[in-house]
Amino acid sequence: MIVKAVLPILFFLFTLPAEAEVIRTHAVSLTEEIKYGPDFTHFDYTVPDAPKGGEFRRAMYGTFDSFNPFAVKGVAFRASGYMYDTLLKSSLDEAGTYYGLLARTIEYPEDYSWVIFDLRPEARWHDGKAVTADDVVFSFYKITEVSPFYKNYYELIEKAEALGKNRVKFTFKKGSFSRELPLIAGQLTVIPRHYWEKRDLSKSTLEPPLGSGPYRIGEYEAGKRVVFERVRDYWGENVPCMKGQNNFDRITFEYFRDQTVAFEAFKAGLFDLTGESSGKRWYRGYEGRYFDMGFIKKEEIRHKNGQGMKGIFMNSAVKPLDDILVRKALNYAYDYDWLNKNIYFGQDRRYDSYFSNSPLASGSVLSPEEAAVVKKAMPDASDEFLSRPFAYPSSGGDGNNRANLMKAVSILREAGYEYSGGVMADKNGRPLSLEIIISSKSVEGDLLPFKKALERIGIAFEIKFLDSAQYVERVRNKDYMMIYSMVRQSESPGNEQRGMWSSEAASEKGGRNYSSIKDPAVDRLVDMVINAANRQELTERVRALDWVLKNGWYVIPAGYSDRWRIAYWDRFGKPDKAPEYSLGFGGWWLDKEKDAKINKAVKR
Repeated sequence: MIVKAVLPILFFLFTLPAEAEVIRTHAVSLTEEIKYGPDFTHFDYTVPDAPKGGEFRRAMYGTFDSFNPFAVKGVAFRASGYMYDTLLKSSLDEAGTYYGLLARTIEYPEDYSWVIFDLRPEARWHDGKAVTADDVVFSFYKITEVSPFYKNYYELIEKAEALGKNRVKFTFKKGSFSRELPLIAGQLTVIPRHYWEKRDLSKSTLEPPLGSGPYRIGEYEAGKRVVFERVRDYWGENVPCMKGQNNFDRITFEYFRDQTVAFEAFKAGLFDLTGESSGKRWYRGYEGRYFDMGFIKKEEIRHKNGQGMKGIFMNSAVKPLDDILVRKALNYAYDYDWLNKNIYFGQDRRYDSYFSNSPLASGSVLSPEEAAVVKKAMPDASDEFLSRPFAYPSSGGDGNNRANLMKAVSILREAGYEYSGGVMADKNGRPLSLEIIISSKSVEGDLLPFKKALERIGIAFEIKFLDSAQYVERVRNKDYMMIYSMVRQSESPGNEQRGMWSSEAASEKGGRNYSSIKDPAVDRLVDMVINAANRQELTERVRALDWVLKNGWYVIPAGYSDRWRIAYWDRFGKPDKAPEYSLGFGGWWLDKEKDAKINKAVKR
């Protein structure tokens, strides 16, 4: 289907039947609408002549020992997007729409069997050499060779080939019809062949890599600090999707191991902006002299962003969590309503879906169309399963969760456990004992009420704190019973779902299938999602997948805010219009007058 605002040029290639129609465009969209036409000059949420200069300082949590985001080993720095450009760049005020960055134009046939990107001839690496189709082909094969995540993500790409210096073609596997495929190919991070063919992409490294993006790594201190320096002759400065962005001369990231320490550093003026997930801290901690003076601003901004799923992920490959009844019982023992009322001031909403805060989330019951999709993936599913309502356990939030705890005990009895002498044990007398690993002390406060609840029904629960490097390594190897984590979702789920839920990803090192799910029905549903022909079909299939995942009781959901809570030192200018799907920090700039006023009053 030809998207709106696109003027397709119809032409024929000798490799195609004469009747095949090829769409040539400046952007691709999953919603069938493109906001910005081929002659647009900048996004509405940017100021094209925004001033350049100054510094923007952010906090990061944890540590790092590598600048290679593709290596399985090591803890990679997480802001590599500043260094590398991609073929396409997303618009932040549209859902699922991408515009050409490295790519000047995009071509694809109506059956989405391939895509061709015509590269901008002016695109350059930081050493001055041209970005070529050969670099793109090298990037695809090298990255999928070393990274299990990207191997899964690009599973439906059969091959990549250079058609010339500036033209590259991705051919998709036969039968994998999906309008998402050109977009997936366009998200490829392009790395320089002449740099990486002499180095091992599978190894972690602290050698600042050669990039093509708006920033390069300047000074750094391993595990503690990274300074990005703006590339003054950045090739993409005037590309429409980059215009008015990347305005700071320096972006400094300081690493903290604890969020409380980071918050105190923010209030002291050591970095410029923070986002807040803790309702308690938001309502009680954001006060003091600099707030009263107006130097630090607080904002709550409602958003439309889907939230995915966050909470306690249970590893179903590990006993006793391989038993769905045990996982279900633990959900009943977790009193989210008390936590929200007493810790988060009742301001949060509970994750009730793997696609929370999104139209893609399944409801309490399946529609007939969604039930038909589940039935197709699970031929043995009973009518009772398909028609029964689903809801995560809830309480009154008053601390009296006795009914749910008794329900948990009942479910555990069904699983073969008995409560005796203050201990929950299996039929062989082995006590039920659980462990969760964490790397942030702030998470511990959310888990302590759960620990006390489990102890009331005879279950030992250890909260084990690890440093960031140990934590990442154990998560990467799935060497845990439980973790407190999050899986984010896009506005248009697709091929990435394979890396989150598929049987293949369950045992992959470094994969995001944190619960080690191995379910043929889930595998079928993931394939159905990937191959959805239109938005309606995608929605029905995603909701069916969501329903099956929820009924697997793999996660004990936490809570989220349906608004961004941010605080920042008021030394910046920003566009009047913010994008709908992001806060748009990339379009901010340093306001010299505001900065001077703050610097006079506060010693930086």
